[in-house]
Amino acid sequence: MNCSNKVEAIWMYCPFCGNGLREQTKMEQNEIKPKFVINPRGMSITITSDNISPPKIDVRPYGENRHHHHVVEQKPAREVKTTEEPKTKIQRIKNKQIITMDIPDVKSLDDIEVKQLQQSIEIKAYAGDKAYFKLIPIPSNATVNNEFKDGILKIEVEK
Repeated sequence: MNCSNKVEAIWMYCPFCGNGLREQTKMEQNEIKPKFVINPRGMSITITSDNISPPKIDVRPYGENRHHHHVVEQKPAREVKTTEEPKTKIQRIKNKQIITMDIPDVKSLDDIEVKQLQQSIEIKAYAGDKAYFKLIPIPSNATVNNEFKDGILKIEVEK
């Protein structure tokens, strides 16, 4: 029984519940993998070293819920000739930050990637062989919602 969170096909463990997702290769079995669990509903820290490159530290949420995993295939890298910073307007209304981006020639929300990081959001949009890129600071633990219509991406950030 597994959790119902989406996971990447290359992941060995679910970052949400810690359940194993696939068999380890011989090289992965030889890696040093101390795992420290702070709380069954807290987080886990994994340190991986292969004696060639610097150690990798991975911090993930950890939980007890066990349901079905949905494996998400990674999208192939897009080839772009030019990258531009889109025309962007940012407004603050009470506890909301409203970001409006002009990304002409982008056809649908499928061509837009909005990635929420710890204290920023990273926006990538694709229109043929052209890409738009913008990194915008936001408060920690903010809620991010977005919608796309007629070449305009509207993002609402609420703390």
